[in-house]
Amino acid sequence: MKTQINKPLLKFLPVAFIAAGSLFASCNKNNDASVNGSLSAKVKVVNTVDGSSAQDFYLDNVKLDASAVAYEQSSDYLAAKSGSHTAKFTNSGSTTANVSFNVSLQTDSNYTIYYTSNGSASSSVVTTDNLTAPAANMAKVRFINLSNAVTTNVDFGVSATSKLITNLAARAVSAYSQVTAGTTFYLYSAGSINAMLTIPATTIQAGKIYTIYISGSTTLDLTYNIVAEN
Repeated sequence: MKTQINKPLLKFLPVAFIAAGSLFASCNKNNDASVNGSLSAKVKVVNTVDGSSAQDFYLDNVKLDASAVAYEQSSDYLAAKSGSHTAKFTNSGSTTANVSFNVSLQTDSNYTIYYTSNGSASSSVVTTDNLTAPAANMAKVRFINLSNAVTTNVDFGVSATSKLITNLAARAVSAYSQVTAGTTFYLYSAGSINAMLTIPATTIQAGKIYTIYISGSTTLDLTYNIVAEN
């Protein structure tokens, strides 16, 4: 018996396979993007823990920093994939987590991730950084209290009667304030007029964006640190 071959059907089969293959590739591409993300976010890493080893930073077990970040130091902005990740800080050269946490990175966004401590355990603080330039001849500044010596709420001001930020809780991140270049800042206990710490005017330059964080495990080593974001 002769087998009949439907030639018109065979004519269209390659087209069907090509279309199916294209659809499959498209699905795979979409899946890859949702799982892996793209290198469209940026992350800066800061070590705020007095007495700590230099820290490596990992996203999903991939080390981001080229060199470990020592106490009071920060990395440049590091390219990272957008999406949800498991992050961790480790001592330099180790893969054992000092602290592990979840972080979600948005496309075309910038973040700073702080290695912190509550005095008994390692922890982290994540900020979203707004790199929109300040007005002409101005700087943008925000504040974080990461000191274990000052656990009460604090104020930041240019004088006792002119406070920029009031009643800021420990580990909370203030909004940005626009200030003139060369502004001196003072740290106060919330509601107090007696400054605990002075942040000199020489640190603030026009056109720059800063986060100023307070660190130190005791009142004797209370200090300020400045992270430039641009």
